[in-house]
Amino acid sequence: MDLEVVPGIVPSILATLGPQDSVFCEHGIMLYKEPQVRVDRKNTAGGGFLKTMERNTVGGIPYFLTEFVGPGHVAFSRDGVGELRVLELAVNEEIDVADGSLVCAENTLRYDMSYIKGTNRPGRMIGLWMDRLIGPGKLAIHGYGNIISMTLAPREVVLCDFGALFYKSGTVQTRTLNIPFGGGLLGKLESFEALELIGPGKVALQSVDPKQPHY
Repeated sequence: MDLEVVPGIVPSILATLGPQDSVFCEHGIMLYKEPQVRVDRKNTAGGGFLKTMERNTVGGIPYFLTEFVGPGHVAFSRDGVGELRVLELAVNEEIDVADGSLVCAENTLRYDMSYIKGTNRPGRMIGLWMDRLIGPGKLAIHGYGNIISMTLAPREVVLCDFGALFYKSGTVQTRTLNIPFGGGLLGKLESFEALELIGPGKVALQSVDPKQPHY
């Protein structure tokens, strides 16, 4: 199986599938396919029905996975300007990808979901859902805007906005906190929510929050 990035204002992924090769993706992001490529519904044993329902009710995100089985070609595209990356995970290597960024993944990858809690203060975010992929296998992901990559050493910390997180290694820990605007009570009341990422592991950020309106 091969995943090829097709560049453009809105880039796409062309998957070349051999006999019995298969990839999965969210429903509704297929661009086109050859007639012989079979379409199935993927059994999300990793996430499970209850976790999928939790994601639907808490996150408000309609969700199930679609599987495409070769031989043949199938193309996928997200609805937004940005960059596409193809990653290959080793056996048991784990990566968490921001919701709405997974384009497609090889069916050898195990799929699950993870959830980062918000601070639950009035006016703050409920939290952040992420797609968890566990190797071996290839996956394609879409970063909105520009992608900024870094590798954190053990206990090295970086802070980012919730919407800026694109993906992280499974070894990178997360903590939600509120950053005040200056000192005093007013500073605390006007604090903004941020995400603390703690190494070791790889982290990638995206310069555009896909869930915010842009003019």
